[in-house]
Amino acid sequence: MKTKTSQKPITTCITAWLTKYSAVGVVMLTPLLFSCDPPGNIGVPPLTPVGTFFTDTLTVRTSTVLADSVRTSNPDVFLAGRYVDPIFGTIEASSFIQMSLEFQLALGATAVYDSVVLYTPYNYSYGDTLPAQTFTVHRLREQLEQTKTYYNNSQVVYDATPLAKQTFQPRPQSGGTLRFRLPDDLGKELFALSGKPAGQTNPEFYKVLNGFALIPDKKNTAVLGFTATSQALTLRIWYHTTTDSTAVGFPISAVLGSPTQTTVRAGFNRVTADRTGTVLEGIKALEPIPASSTGGHTYVQDALGIRTKVEIPYLSSLANQGPIAINRAEFSIKPDLSKVQPGMNIPPYLALLETDATNRVFYDALGFTKLVNNDPFANGSLESPVRLYDFRFKKYTWNIALHLNTILSGANKNSSFLITPVYTQSLGQGGTKFESQFNNRVTRVVFGSKPEDIELIVFYTRARE
Repeated sequence: MKTKTSQKPITTCITAWLTKYSAVGVVMLTPLLFSCDPPGNIGVPPLTPVGTFFTDTLTVRTSTVLADSVRTSNPDVFLAGRYVDPIFGTIEASSFIQMSLEFQLALGATAVYDSVVLYTPYNYSYGDTLPAQTFTVHRLREQLEQTKTYYNNSQVVYDATPLAKQTFQPRPQSGGTLRFRLPDDLGKELFALSGKPAGQTNPEFYKVLNGFALIPDKKNTAVLGFTATSQALTLRIWYHTTTDSTAVGFPISAVLGSPTQTTVRAGFNRVTADRTGTVLEGIKALEPIPASSTGGHTYVQDALGIRTKVEIPYLSSLANQGPIAINRAEFSIKPDLSKVQPGMNIPPYLALLETDATNRVFYDALGFTKLVNNDPFANGSLESPVRLYDFRFKKYTWNIALHLNTILSGANKNSSFLITPVYTQSLGQGGTKFESQFNNRVTRVVFGSKPEDIELIVFYTRARE
């Protein structure tokens, strides 16, 4: 391994930390290194000489990994659509949505039924939105379980005959709202629950209406994302009264409030891919495909669970000549922009997930996905683990010195990373455990095949004998 050294060795007041070589000592090294006075000013002979080094030749090994399953419960966005990707295959998404009462259904004795309409606003699209897209709404035959984890390959039975069908021209830039006028038989069935036990509590309401499936037509060319908030995706029973002809809409939403006051979106996205004839045709769950087998490229796709794995196999070799502490470590990776197609942009944000030789994602005691955190800011405040694509330098960059130090010290056994898309820098809001911010898009990216497309630059301090 080639290293580059500073012009002269330096000495500092961090000897005690170096000799301990504990996880805490390693983490504390960097701020102490910059806060101590020069040896000539502290009034005592230098105790332990140290040297600062720089290397950009650490081997970084990449591969493409398919997750064995992808959690798609409780999504921020419900997905539905279909498109053909020459690299990732034919992608198809369907959403399964449980509708719930936010208010008791009590319309009064003077209420007169008018209609029932399902509103599905969308603000995300992926694929070719120039042709018209078609969706159908079906009634679920199974009740969705709020405490059950659903995955991208989960299935729920629904009626083969659709309740409604909508063909429209998407507006990918501004978004829009689909309005499905559902049969009056269903509307009157729900209207009749007014003042009844099934209109007062959700457990009783679910016995009447399990929910809906939103299914794409086989000729669709794009996947759309439908906003899952109580103000957006709603079923409305429209009625008037015998004394007032003004139409009133009673809302039934896709959002629940849980006992812990966190947001629960009762439903999931089913997302599948037919990769026949593509470079990823033979990919198997948890079995990495080395970049050397795919022309140097690696791949990422959100809800399908395709991730790029990053390994630093010789990280420990930095410490072969004595204890070290990494002062700065910058990891960057560039997408191959020649693989970007119209309507299929690269993800704006990426995150690193912890993994090891099993290639699985790990979770902490609270059920949150274990992320690779970025180094704190100079003032000590925390930096987001999510990285925004840098349009100027055309890459994603993480600063991970503290994380690498925990690996060197043995405090962290998960020495590899999985790159995955994220759509927000504010992870975990509302106690969602990240699943609602992961795995609910079909956005994809291909990483470059050139040696300079992936870099790890490390500055470190090592004790001299």
